[in-house]
Amino acid sequence: MSGRLTLLAVLVPVLGLAVLVGRAEYAVRNGRVWTIPIEGYDPRDLLHGQYLEYTYRWNWLGYDTCGTAPGGDHTLTPGCCLCLDYDDADGFDPYVHQRSCEEAAEQCDASLHSESVMGPQRYFVPEDRARELESALRDYDAAIQLTAGPTGEPAVGELLLERRPWRDVLGP
Repeated sequence: MSGRLTLLAVLVPVLGLAVLVGRAEYAVRNGRVWTIPIEGYDPRDLLHGQYLEYTYRWNWLGYDTCGTAPGGDHTLTPGCCLCLDYDDADGFDPYVHQRSCEEAAEQCDASLHSESVMGPQRYFVPEDRARELESALRDYDAAIQLTAGPTGEPAVGELLLERRPWRDVLGP
């Protein structure tokens, strides 16, 4: 009897964790894909070893009801959410504005917690392609594909150059 209780005590948390991970993975894989333009965090040194440091270049439209005063300079505010609304059918460069997370969940096509997209972000690249990619980033418009997860966290997908996967642009 004691062995069964021990097995049950181990299996229940593992199964619960597997269900949570599976549900989040399903939501991310089946969610809408957004393509957000980016710019290098430090234009003099875009790549650091195996990763690109970048910031999102948001397409601000409308007024914020959380954080920044209406009509003010758009700055990301902790505790707020970014409201993403489609500008075109493929989700490229969506309109954004800040809302409370409750408002964003009800009124937006998708939302992201502001904290999750503040400051420099990282996209990991193969080290043997770093120099070639850094040169291409200076010549092409870059963007990141992401999915707004169910918790308001972004799931970063592909790095795009001129709206194409970077590997397609640079070749094998």
